[in-house]
Amino acid sequence: MDKLHVTQDAYGYWMLSLEKEDGTLALVAHQFETAEKVIEIANEMVREQKVNAILIVDPPRSTPGSDASEAQVDYAKPAPKKAGA
Repeated sequence: MDKLHVTQDAYGYWMLSLEKEDGTLALVAHQFETAEKVIEIANEMVREQKVNAILIVDPPRSTPGSDASEAQVDYAKPAPKKAGA
């Protein structure tokens, strides 16, 4: 079964990654300030049968010591990531 991973990137933003059964990862959504919207997107994908997956959510962690405006300037699209990694 596929897995949907809700994790934080290096800037503290929340993202959604899809892990296929063969272990490949794909970034589905990124740059959310809270996990709620990302979880909602993941649940909608499962509910609408766009994916047959389980949802794995990392606990929140503190963000690196940069302010939000600096993070916006330096922000780069993250690589997909597994929860717990």
